[in-house]
Amino acid sequence: MTEKYSPNMTSEETTRLLAEEEVGVLCLADGSEPYAVPVSYALLDGKIVIHGALTGRKLDVLRKNHQVVLVVYRSPDGMAPHAQGECNYRFESVLVYGEGRTVDDPAARLDLLRRFKRHFDARLGRPPEHNPVTEDAAGKCSCIEIRIDRTTGRRKPAS
Repeated sequence: MTEKYSPNMTSEETTRLLAEEEVGVLCLADGSEPYAVPVSYALLDGKIVIHGALTGRKLDVLRKNHQVVLVVYRSPDGMAPHAQGECNYRFESVLVYGEGRTVDDPAARLDLLRRFKRHFDARLGRPPEHNPVTEDAAGKCSCIEIRIDRTTGRRKPAS
């Protein structure tokens, strides 16, 4: 592996990027076929929390294979075309390797979904009582929790 492709972000930097962003791509393995899906997520107590529908391929695949990778990426300046053979744009990316599990206990799912919503309400400047997550609503929503085994991060500063 060359230095160019070596992770160059510290653990603190990868955690900060994960806390600041809210969208990633969840990568799973469905047998020998890769499967990736965009998700919104929150970093809560050192774990990734994702919500979604009660049924679907993501949940089916996750129940068969708990190993996941979450890709979170940002380009502060947007993408720039390659000019004169140079790639001159900044980016930061983090790969989260871990074990994902559906939260099937109704009380635990309700708690996580409420915390997930509070996280986004705070980011959006909404009061916590705005459109609360009820037991009924939590029963109609899945919740995935990813225990983080390791992260790697890469940053490219502008040339």
